[in-house]
Amino acid sequence: MKIRPATALDAPELARVEKTQPLCAQWGEKGWQSEVVQPSARVWCAEENGEIVGFAALRLAAGLGEILNVGVRPDWVRRGVGFNLLTRLLREAKEQGGEQITLEVNIRNVAAISLYSKMGFAEVGRREKFYHNNEDALLLKKEL
Repeated sequence: MKIRPATALDAPELARVEKTQPLCAQWGEKGWQSEVVQPSARVWCAEENGEIVGFAALRLAAGLGEILNVGVRPDWVRRGVGFNLLTRLLREAKEQGGEQITLEVNIRNVAAISLYSKMGFAEVGRREKFYHNNEDALLLKKEL
């Protein structure tokens, strides 16, 4: 598996991957095209045999980072894709002077919460009825 920076040319495949994961943000192709060119954005994708099997997106400014979107194709879940992507994002954030990373995750996304916990994220709050289906979001934070 190769972890590499995503480009605007990856937008169609990134959008396809996110459609397979209903609990990740659904930016669509245009959203990905816009995100990968933002100066504060760091978007990485996991690629196997020329196909994108996962992605992770981070915004970083003034030492503070926020993980905005993470998704892994269902046939690649529990194979280290999410871990490798998040490891790369955290390393990138630290290399760029990041001091702290935050994220929001749907309270139903038990697998993601478990992974974030294993990677040192701690719960610091909750946003009630944050998602369109009135589900809560957990707020997580990690010091770098």
